Amino acid sequence: MFGHDIAEQVAPAWERYRDRLFEAQRALSEWMVDRIDPKPGDTILELTAGPGETGFLAAERIAPDGRLISTDLSEGMVAAARRGAQARGLTNVECRRMDAQAMDLPDASIDAVISRFGLMLLPNLANALGEIRRVLRRGGRLAYGVFGPPDRNPLLSLFAMAVAQQHQMPTGDPFGPGGPFSLADHDANQAPLEAAGFGGIEIQEIVGTAHFHSLDDYWQMQSAIGGPIAVHLARLSNDERTAIKATLATMTEPFEHDGSYDLPWAALGVTAD
Repeated sequence: MFGHDIAEQVAPAWERYRDRLFEAQRALSEWMVDRIDPKPGDTILELTAGPGETGFLAAERIAPDGRLISTDLSEGMVAAARRGAQARGLTNVECRRMDAQAMDLPDASIDAVISRFGLMLLPNLANALGEIRRVLRRGGRLAYGVFGPPDRNPLLSLFAMAVAQQHQMPTGDPFGPGGPFSLADHDANQAPLEAAGFGGIEIQEIVGTAHFHSLDDYWQMQSAIGGPIAVHLARLSNDERTAIKATLATMTEPFEHDGSYDLPWAALGVTAD
């Protein structure tokens, strides 16, 4: 997900908003799971799982004898995933803390790997893809989702732009390694996958909207889950946050309908084997 320290700080908010975070971009999760086509008895690995909902879709399809290994670098996210699996009565889910760039798994032990909105945030994508290649069995498949470019993602970009207009951004280059838009185009995905030895690469844009009941609803959710930006906002004064929110209100006007907001997002769904 994010850097380890930041992920730990926002993990409670991700658990609190878990249903909305999942449902807003459920289309991407379903696309990914459909592309790996899990069968009963398979072993599925979810990387950068956060609270784990995408993996739970696969867990239902591989039951009763299959196993989902749900992993994240953040202990808080792993604990949230464990509680989510228990709440759903999923007995075939193992939740583990794991670095996607250095996996504690045997070679050729996994039938398929999935990751939703996580690989783009890794500082060393090449290491992660090499590890994925190592743990996949022959014929195994990878499916992941990453954010498309900022102009296709008002859901993300408008909030960041509102903060940036008032304060220096707390993050580095959003297009650089580990940035939220580091894998926002086809070439940025195709080249490292090929270098890691993957073939059968398919990249498809998947779009949708996230609904918010009001500007306050959007502000409260994004300022709680937004990784480095959420941590940054928590350090500001009330006046500073009010100024940012006023800027955000102006920016989001095109997406307002009778007081509610529908903010578009666009992802790249990527599969390879």
